[in-house]
Amino acid sequence: MAATLIILKEVLKIKVIGIVGKTGCGKSSVANYMAEKLISAVKLDVDLMAKQIYDKRTDVVREITHYFGAEVLNSDGSINFKCLGRKVFSDCMEMGKLNDIMFPLIFNEVSVFIKDNSDKEYILIDAAILFDAGLDYFCDRVIWIKADKRKRENFLKCKNSGICDEDVRQRVQNQKIKIKKAKVDFIIENNLTLKDLFKKIDSIISNL
Repeated sequence: MAATLIILKEVLKIKVIGIVGKTGCGKSSVANYMAEKLISAVKLDVDLMAKQIYDKRTDVVREITHYFGAEVLNSDGSINFKCLGRKVFSDCMEMGKLNDIMFPLIFNEVSVFIKDNSDKEYILIDAAILFDAGLDYFCDRVIWIKADKRKRENFLKCKNSGICDEDVRQRVQNQKIKIKKAKVDFIIENNLTLKDLFKKIDSIISNL
């Protein structure tokens, strides 16, 4: 299916832009801004897509419960993401287990999303796991967003009011993502203001 999709993408002249970077770096801000500025663009939040997979795939929930225990479930049987996050962000082996379950499913869902949005000119994939999950396979351009540790911690605290400082520190410190530097087309250092960030994005848009 993926190979057929690449042919379809080339025929229809769809441009898929991957936006990668660690948690709290500003990927979503970049994706949202680009979706507004580009004509005929749609964005895909891969974190949200993963949560939707948990919601609609009871077999996945069962597999995760098997590996990580019933404590990662809420009382209604749904995944407790805060609890699951504590487990996987504190242990790279546990993260590896989760990735082995989710990455193939995410790859297939992204493939379907691109096919379903083949009427668009641009598809923006917002994904920290862009390279880890092999999603760069679909991308015509890749933008790498970088931000220092303090800025990312502050952003996570603002975005997740219910998360404690220790969980924030653990997520920022322990997150490991793959970056294939040879496949990165643009790098944005996001350590200043939103205005500065948007100015850098405008420059990239003009070179897409």
